[in-house]
Amino acid sequence: MKKPEEIIMAVLAALWVVLTYFILNYFGVRTETTLTITGLTLLWSIVTFVFWQKNLLTFIWPVFVGLLVACWWPWFDWFAMKDVIDQSRIGDTLLLTRPWYATWGFKFTIAIVPMIIGYVGVWKLAQRRKQKASPQNLSA
Repeated sequence: MKKPEEIIMAVLAALWVVLTYFILNYFGVRTETTLTITGLTLLWSIVTFVFWQKNLLTFIWPVFVGLLVACWWPWFDWFAMKDVIDQSRIGDTLLLTRPWYATWGFKFTIAIVPMIIGYVGVWKLAQRRKQKASPQNLSA
């Protein structure tokens, strides 16, 4: 890290990971789930920082937004199971069906939607730039 903006971005990434941990703890998420989400967010931050540092995020930043949403997938599982009483000590078999928000289809959808929105925004911005740079606008 040679440039000041790299240090600033590294500090912001670290703050993001720490904030994620404290938000999850504040809402009473189980420690295992908190550490999983925080670890995934840390991994996401490191990979995103490296891509940003090498100036490779220009066209794939919506993918990284979707991956950040995917880091929070374990939260949906925790939320679905948070009120279930552990019956394993009694010896009963516990069969559960997942609610709609803990299914893989919903998880993939909430990760893909930000990617699609990001790429639609990139496409619209490119169209607007193309219109401004067209020869018809330059001759006027």
